[in-house]
Amino acid sequence: MTTQNQRQAIPQESGDYRLLLDRLCKAPLDDSGVSFVRQALTEPQLLEQIDADAMLEVAVIAQQHGLLEQALDIYDRLHARFPACVEGWQQHLQLLHLLGDRRKLAQVRAGALAHVAPELLEKPDNQGPDETPSASMADSDITAPFLQLRREEEQVRLFMRIFRGREDAFARQWVNRREEKQGYVPVRRSLQAVDVRDHLTGHRTYGIYLLDHDSNVYTGVIDVDLVSRFRDRAMAKKHRAAIRRETIYLHKRISSLAREAGLCVLAEVSGGKGYHFWFPVGEPVAAAAMRKALQQLIGRLGEDVECFSLEIFPKQDKRTGKGFGNLVKLPLGIHRGSGKPSSFVMAADRGRDSQFDLLAQIKPSPPATVLRLAAEKQKTPVLLHPRQAAMAAEYPELAVLENNCAMLGQITASLRSAKELSLREEKILLGTIGHLPRARLLLHHLFAGLPEYNRALLDYKISRVRGTVLGCKRIHRLLERGGELPCIFEGNGYRHPLRHLDEFKKEDVPKKEKIANLEDALLCLKTAIRQVERFM
Repeated sequence: MTTQNQRQAIPQESGDYRLLLDRLCKAPLDDSGVSFVRQALTEPQLLEQIDADAMLEVAVIAQQHGLLEQALDIYDRLHARFPACVEGWQQHLQLLHLLGDRRKLAQVRAGALAHVAPELLEKPDNQGPDETPSASMADSDITAPFLQLRREEEQVRLFMRIFRGREDAFARQWVNRREEKQGYVPVRRSLQAVDVRDHLTGHRTYGIYLLDHDSNVYTGVIDVDLVSRFRDRAMAKKHRAAIRRETIYLHKRISSLAREAGLCVLAEVSGGKGYHFWFPVGEPVAAAAMRKALQQLIGRLGEDVECFSLEIFPKQDKRTGKGFGNLVKLPLGIHRGSGKPSSFVMAADRGRDSQFDLLAQIKPSPPATVLRLAAEKQKTPVLLHPRQAAMAAEYPELAVLENNCAMLGQITASLRSAKELSLREEKILLGTIGHLPRARLLLHHLFAGLPEYNRALLDYKISRVRGTVLGCKRIHRLLERGGELPCIFEGNGYRHPLRHLDEFKKEDVPKKEKIANLEDALLCLKTAIRQVERFM
């Protein structure tokens, strides 16, 4: 389509801008689509006629097509028209993080604080005001551009050294919004530094084929995706607590298992519908060994969660000669489908420099560690899972329960991340751990890290624990967890989490989960009211 035809195809009447937005959403990611989006954004009245949600949509479309300067301009105009739009400030800060523009980042954040509460904004930097160089100092330093260029070149070399794949091909991500499809098209040449720069700046998004010509890999990946039924916005909102709980649990669990096995792991928010856990190695190892090692690492972890599915890459042992092999999107780029950037979880912030500071500190795993883990026979469930050796020695009951009961493991992982629990999650902890001989010590250990920790109130709640241990079925109903109960116990007695402990294994507790009398019921109600008042 020529420029003249494109201009004629763009509606000029204000009432037709919805039609133009629909066409922008369906624009392909090829050169013609980029040209059309660029031309549409020159329409002078477009951004003056649409509302805040539509402006956010247009900004995402510009990012998806690599038009980052235009996206930044849209955010500036959005702030001018709708200064109270929190999501606009958040997306603007995320994009500046990706671009590594610290000066503009500080300016935008200062502007946002004039209209939006600080707690609603993501904190882009941990640096103090004295750590940011002043504009006059930066402008007077004539070596700054050369140092920045050198730093970016070193970052590209580091990135290419860690995330390597097939030597003669890589892939470019594409999206077709009209048919709501996305995928990759192969690029039949080696990945170059200029391609990595385009990927890191968001102009293009690339992936690598993991297996090289000898069927070896330089990294393995555990792909954690939200299952399809939870991708619907209404469904995700309804099960937000479960998704949050399982997200924290998987991150803590996979990271802990990797440390125990001696493997290097990088947890990444993929920018799409889940997370990637990268396992880089210093030297290439056989794809079959990497796959077996990761299978050995996670065991049956996928059965512990309901909202996410786990998939191991590579999925094949050898290149067959047909196709290009398994593909994974490279980190630290923009997902073309969602328009969101990816980032590593453990970095200080989402800025490019912080992300590469993390990469510079990692030590890829020795191939011998992967081979040793792959050669091990399938292990029986481990009774002791120490996140730290000292913690496991001091609180062995917690170590056993967290390792063997997925539900308790998810709840305690949230507590260790200083996340407030729901009333149901708190009830589960009190109804299980609250029956142990060292209940007071264990529960205070778990709750002490919360900002709202109240020792006296927790003591009172523990003193009100009555009846029998909360059973597995009741726990699953409280957490709205469907499907079969995953735990296996000796015998056919009453099933409850404490049966994972030696002193409870053979105990046949009668199935009774009701409050003993009306007085206890009244006390429990008063406790619940007091807790609600505290949060209000």
